[in-house]
Parts: sequence; structure tokens; C-alpha cells
Amino acid sequence: MRPLPHTLGFLPTLFGEDLRQTGPLILYSAFTGALAGLLVALLNLLLRALSALLGLLFGYLPPEAPGERGLLQAFTGPPFWPLALLLPPLFALTSFLGTGQGLSALLLAAREGRPPPRHTHPRTILGGVLQISLYSPMGREGPFGVLGLWLGSALDHRFPRMGGGLAFAGLAAGLAAAFHAPVAGALLATEILYRSLLLEARALTPALIGALSGFAVYGAFFGYTPLLPFRVEVELTAIPLGALIGLLAAALATFWTEGSRFLEGRLRGLVLPLRHALLGLALAFLLLFLPEALGSGLGWVAIATTPLLPPLALLYLLLAKLLLLLLAQGVRAHGGPYTPALVLGGFLGALLARFSGPLALPPEALALAGGAAVLSGVARAPFAATVLAAEWGGYAILPLVIPAVLLAYVLTPAHAPEEGFKEAPATPEAPPSETPLQREPPPPAPGADAEPGSPRG
Repeated sequence: MRPLPHTLGFLPTLFGEDLRQTGPLILYSAFTGALAGLLVALLNLLLRALSALLGLLFGYLPPEAPGERGLLQAFTGPPFWPLALLLPPLFALTSFLGTGQGLSALLLAAREGRPPPRHTHPRTILGGVLQISLYSPMGREGPFGVLGLWLGSALDHRFPRMGGGLAFAGLAAGLAAAFHAPVAGALLATEILYRSLLLEARALTPALIGALSGFAVYGAFFGYTPLLPFRVEVELTAIPLGALIGLLAAALATFWTEGSRFLEGRLRGLVLPLRHALLGLALAFLLLFLPEALGSGLGWVAIATTPLLPPLALLYLLLAKLLLLLLAQGVRAHGGPYTPALVLGGFLGALLARFSGPLALPPEALALAGGAAVLSGVARAPFAATVLAAEWGGYAILPLVIPAVLLAYVLTPAHAPEEGFKEAPATPEAPPSETPLQREPPPPAPGADAEPGSPRG
């Protein structure tokens, strides 16, 4: 029995090394997430103030998601209808702010240690906030996520021994705040880096910590209720209907992504201000004739699950929103594409609920499943989409959501957009979770003890 202590003598060494690596990563990730949550809360206050001010000018305040501000809505129309024609020049002006780079491009640059051009992050944030306050259909997760990523990247440069994980912590905090879903925000922050089901395990740890601490701070300002609090329960008999939703969601996601790529190619010859002015012109037309299509649309998803909207009106709203998002993606409008995916899928599910039959389910359940399915296909993030539906509606919805999400993910074509999804090759010798992209750590200071390694994010 004497050799036993000698055999296990390496355990204290490894335990101490793990503590040296993991302890600081947890603390710095929690700090990054909390600070990002505070900054995102302040940014959301700015966004809400701008939206209210411009809504009074143009005579329309879209309904917001019930989990944050309730279903407040006001529509009187512009006091003088030519005011709507201010939207095209305003969108042309905001086009000078953005840089055309999305979350995936900036995350990839941060992961590889490539600093983006100067002022890229603040320009992207400001451009997104201004266009969203001007009724853009794109999602607020764009500027929120970029703000968190900017903070995390800055802290990564300040503390290089963290191995780049703080960028994921900041980004996850921004996404968690945007969706009121911390676990889904953490998964989405890691899934958008790759085009396949690969996950970077060492990035998921700071992302989860950052998302939880960030949402804890953000929720102190805006509450912790899910954006769409649809608490529903379904049985295993809902699996066939989930498969049907997945098929329809894949068709919808494919039409949106392929159509926007086609339109982007046709409009590439136009300068960016003119392209964004086209979006402003479409919004001006809708402001006068169909204002329900303006804004993010999550509030209208909540309304669509009630009898207030007849089926024909819901169909018109779905088609108008789809065409507007085709144009917004085609002209590369500022903002995120993930909230629009949830809205399109939510309208699809609410519309399916209007058809009674042996597989009829509550409209809230179908709206959540449809939104998660379209998000899975568009974002290439089935894990985040599934968990998001569970965080909003409860885990009793999974028999309906899982087949919808998986089918939509498999059947929606995957592309590598210019803004940069990247898939690291997985080999038995070097899986992506063990060899993430990162810069070499700086050499230790003279006289300092050499460390066996640095934590990698």
C-alpha cells in the first residue's frame, strides 16, 4: 500500500494547474458578462428613447414583445404624409455608419487575433441602433452582440492569458440580453463561429458564465421574463406536426436566404447609400399602407397567437414581412438576422394553428416551434434554437420543437457568407475544442516563473 501516494502524487500538481487556468477564466468571464449586461442595458435605453421619439414623429409605435415592455402600440399615421418620405434619405445617411460586417465576421476576427479596422465596432453598433429605431425589420441582437463582443475583445487584449475566451463571454451576454435567454445566448455565441455542428468546448465555458452574469445585470433593468412567455405542454403525438413545421420552416428559410443572396447580387452595382435608401422607401410605403410589417415583429407574433388577427390578415402580414426581410438582407441592412427568423417562423406556426384537425395544437406552441425551426436553418444553430424554445415555453414543448428544428437545419442549404462563417477541421489528433484559433501567448516577464500553459477559450 506504500506505492499509492507515489502513484497519485501528480494529482495536486494537476489540480493546482487547473485552478490556475480555470479560476481566473471564471472570474474574468463573469466580470465581462456583467459589464456587458450593464452596457447593453444602457444601449437598450437609448434604443427605446430613439424609437419613441421617431415613433412620435412618424405616427407609429410598433408593439413590443410582452416579456420586456408589453404590447404597447400606437398608430395615428404621420401628421403630414410626406413625412414618410424622410425614411429613404435617413437610411441613406445611416449606411455610412455600418461596415457591412456581421457578428460572425467580427467574432472570427477576434478569435484569430485579427483586429478589425478602426471604429468598426462603434460604427456597427450606432448604425444598427439608428436603423432599428427607424422601423428596420432587423434584430437588436446585432448591435447588442457587437457591443458585448467589442468589450470582450478589448479585455482579451488586456488579459491575453485568457486565450480569447472573453470575446465569447461578452458576445453571449449581449445575445442573452437580446433574447432574454442566457443558455441559448451562450450556445448561439459559439455555434455561429462554425458552419456545422462543431462546438468549441473551451469557448462554451466563458460564454455560459458571461451570458448568465450579463443577463442577471440586464434583467435588473428590464426583467427576467421570456420575451414570448408561452408556457405550453405537448405530448409525443406532436412529433408528426413538428416534422411538418420543420419542412415548411426549411422552405421559408431557404426562400429568404437564397432570395436575399440573389437580390444582393443584383443590387451589388449600386452604392450602399442608394441600396439602403431603397429599404427606406419600402418602409415609407409600408408606413402608409401596412404599418404592421414595420419593426422587429415579436410583438405581432404575440398578437398572432390570439383571435385578434384573422387568418387572411395573418397571411398578408407573413408575406409582407418576408418580402421586407428579403430586401433588408439583400441591401445588407444593419442589425441581426436572428430575431427576424423567429418572427417569420412565429407567423408560420400561428398560421398553421388556424387550421383545425386531429393534430391541432395551441398557437403558442406552434409559434415557438416555427420560430425555433426557422432560426435553426438561418443561423445554422440547432442547439441554440432548441434551448431558446425551451427557455421561452418550457421543456414540455420539446417533443414538438426537436423534430422541427432538426429537419429545418438539415434541409436548409448552408452557405459561408462573405462576413465569415468558418469551420475548423475536426481530426482525432486536433479537435476544434482542444485547438481553438488563437494567437500565441506573450512570453513571460523576465524573472517570472514559466507557466506550463495558458487557458484557451
